[in-house]
Parts: sequence; C-alpha cells; structure tokens
Amino acid sequence: MDNLDVFVKSAENGDPMAADNAAVAQIWETVAKYRAADHGGDRLRVHLVLRSQVLADTLKRFPLADDLAENAELYAYTKEDLWAMELLGIRPGSTTRLDRQPVTANSPKFVHLVLFGASEQSESLAVHTSLTAHFPNYCRDSTLRTRITMVADSLDEFHHFQQRYRNLLAHSYRRVVVVDGDEIRCEELAPQYAGRRDDFVDVEWEFVSGSSDNDVISYKLQKWSGDENRMLTLAFCYPDDGRNVNEMLTLPTEVLSTTPVWLHVRDDRAVDFLKQSGKFANVIPFGMMDAELPDMSLFIRMAQCVNFAYSHLRETTREEQAQGRPAMEVAVEVPTNRQLQELWNNKRLTTPKRWSNVYNAFTLRCKMHSLGHPDDDWNTLFAISDQDVEILSEVEHNRWSVEELILGYRPATETEHAEILNDITLRSKLKADFIHDDLRSFRELGVDETGLSVVRYDSGLTRTLPLVAYIYYQLNMNHHGRL
Repeated sequence: MDNLDVFVKSAENGDPMAADNAAVAQIWETVAKYRAADHGGDRLRVHLVLRSQVLADTLKRFPLADDLAENAELYAYTKEDLWAMELLGIRPGSTTRLDRQPVTANSPKFVHLVLFGASEQSESLAVHTSLTAHFPNYCRDSTLRTRITMVADSLDEFHHFQQRYRNLLAHSYRRVVVVDGDEIRCEELAPQYAGRRDDFVDVEWEFVSGSSDNDVISYKLQKWSGDENRMLTLAFCYPDDGRNVNEMLTLPTEVLSTTPVWLHVRDDRAVDFLKQSGKFANVIPFGMMDAELPDMSLFIRMAQCVNFAYSHLRETTREEQAQGRPAMEVAVEVPTNRQLQELWNNKRLTTPKRWSNVYNAFTLRCKMHSLGHPDDDWNTLFAISDQDVEILSEVEHNRWSVEELILGYRPATETEHAEILNDITLRSKLKADFIHDDLRSFRELGVDETGLSVVRYDSGLTRTLPLVAYIYYQLNMNHHGRL
C-alpha cells in the first residue's frame, strides 16, 4: 500500500448519517495538515469509506474545491462497493465472476444476474455489473445484452434507485413485472429513442415484485438455470441475513446444483457448515463482518495504467495515415511507478476523471477474457489484431456510454444535435450541462471540435489493452507479489 493512502471510515454503529458526517469532518482535519508541494506534488489519497451509498456515489461525480483539490484526492465508496468489486471479478485473480466462460464476438452466451432484495448491497452489485459486463457479441447481435433482474417485495422499493439512475434506465430496455400468486403482469419499456436511433446501451433491466420462493419465480429460475447460453448468477441481498439463508434453502435442487449463489451473511459459520454437503457447493457467502477485502488502492493502480495509456495517445498526421499508420500512435514501453504517479498528479485529473479511469480499469479483466486471455497471460505482451481492435473499440464505447449515463449525462436531443452540426463548439458547452452528443451508437458517432472522428480514442485505447495488462502485472508483481 502506498504511504499516501489515508483511510477514513464511518463508524459501523449508530446513525448512518451522523457517522458519515463525522467521517467527512475528519477529512478536513486530515487534509489541513498536508501540503502536496512538500511531497513532490503527490496529493494525499483519502479513502472515504461511507455507509450511505447515495452520498458515496454523489461524491464521485463532482470535483473537489480548489483548496482541497490542490492537496488531496478523494475516493468515496462503501463496503458494499468493495464486496461488489470482489464478487464481480474486477480484481485480477478473483475466484468469482459473471463471465465464467469467455464471451467472444461470435459467442451466443450472455450474463444474467438476479438480485433478491432492494438494499444498498443489491444496488451496488447492479451498478457495478452495468459498469463492467460489456461484451463483443452485443455488437453483432443487440439482443445479447447483459441482463440484471432485481426482485423485491414491492416495486415501490426500487423507486429511489430508479430515480437516481433515471438517465441510464431511460435509454435501456426494461421490464416491470408484478407476480401476485399465480398471476403475472408485465410491462415492457423501450429506450427513449427506440426506432429512431440505433441501440447503444448493452444492459437491460427487469424489476420484479415477488420472492424467490414464489412458484412462478421458482419456475423461471429453473428455466433460466437450464439455458446453456445464459450464465446465470443469483445474489441474495436482503438486509435480513436469516431471510437470505431461508430463501437460498428453498431454491430448487436444479438451480442450486448448476448456479452460483452469492449469499449475504454477516457471519458465515452456519453456511460453511452447510457447505460440507455437495448440495451447497455453489453457495458463496459474502458480507462477513470480519472479512478482509482489498481496498481501492489496487484499482487505483490499475486506473493509473489506463491513464498512462490514454496520456500517451498521439494523433498521427494525414501523411502518416496515408502510409498505413493508425489514427493514433500508442505507448509501447513500460513506465516506472514514478511516471505513473506524476501523470496521476496532473491537475486536469479531477475526481470524476479519476473515477472514469477507474471504471475503465474495471473492464480490463473482462476484455482480456473476451479475447481468450486468462489472468496468467497478463505477463505476456502480445499484439492485438485489427479485427479485435475494431470490435473492442465498439465495446469500449458501449462501456463508456453506460458510465456517462450513470454519472448523470443524457444524450443530445435531435434539436441539440442539429445545433452542434451547425456549430461544433456547442459540444463542449452542452457537456458542461451534462448533455453529451456522443451518447449514441458506435455507428452513429461523428466528429469532435477538431473535425476528426471521435472513435479514434476508443481505437487507440483498445490497442493498448495488452500493454495496460502487462504494465499492471509487471509493476504490481514487482512491488506486491500478487496479480
């Protein structure tokens, strides 16, 4: 762990808002004693581990004030976020993941996560899944979207989640399902611009009122678990651990024997006892109070590698492109730790921009897997084919689109798009108001203020994918001895 990292954690007990307020107050005291200028320009890296998911998510979206930004970097997250990162296999070497088999461009397979319980843990798993689970076969067949099903006793329990992520949901395919005894009422909702623009969100949503022990839902789980193209994962995330265990125990044998079941329990001793039976081999407990999780430092390291690659993109001249060179020249050498840190110290890297690098890094393992490369291959620097660059560039755009929608951006309307075509400088002005003209399908992307295609950045970053993995492997193995 870097000695620049300082951890401020909200108290586990008592009123959550009071605990978070006390933690925020501690930040001011901590940062007031630190001057980046006295440490080679390295800011204090403050990890703020909060209890409120809403507050943590909000603090990711806005830059720090000048006096704080000069001397500190803020990374706000929750313990639920760390569990989500661990379960979803974002960390290289993780034993759990949604894409248990590589999802290649020609694969018919897709990921499906079913979350039981409207809790901060289920919300964090849903959001992190939408940030990471992006696959190349969607570019070939837009029906092969990542599926996220959220189940609760009442649809009203999803209201705050739906309001917080209204921009993402407005541009996603989604279903609202009410299960009442043997009766099912289903409403299907299309993206806002369906029929007028190409699809560009590769995640679809389902909000269900019911429970796993309902006969209708139990039947659906059996059907889904038997679908060879569906990589199904269940997660029980009710605030009541007893309910999580009870509903897991009522799952049909066919589901338990074939499907990973993530089970939130603060104490896993009873579950470990159950796991002595082969029937419960697929049950994976999480959320334990005494568990030690990797902190965000690991993911910041990965994000620094992404930032290095992005910082070393160079636009080639038209003459160079006429000679067969790509639109972007990319980095080819492994930087030192100091070089990574110096680039990370750039004042233009505000809190949202750092998180954008982190979110990009979240998909590194998934993209490598889609290329057929397991974690062991990260120590080998290989070339990526033009065909893979083309399709993974589209995957990167799809990932970025979901990220921006989560951060609160919306696509430009037809009128705004027409105004941009008449005056390209409006692009930046609208972005300042959280309106982005590039929130559209990869095939519909145009040019930026330079008059050049915006896809050149997606292509450039994609070409660096093997290098980013190699850099991370070399530097992390040398200093921490783990992948």
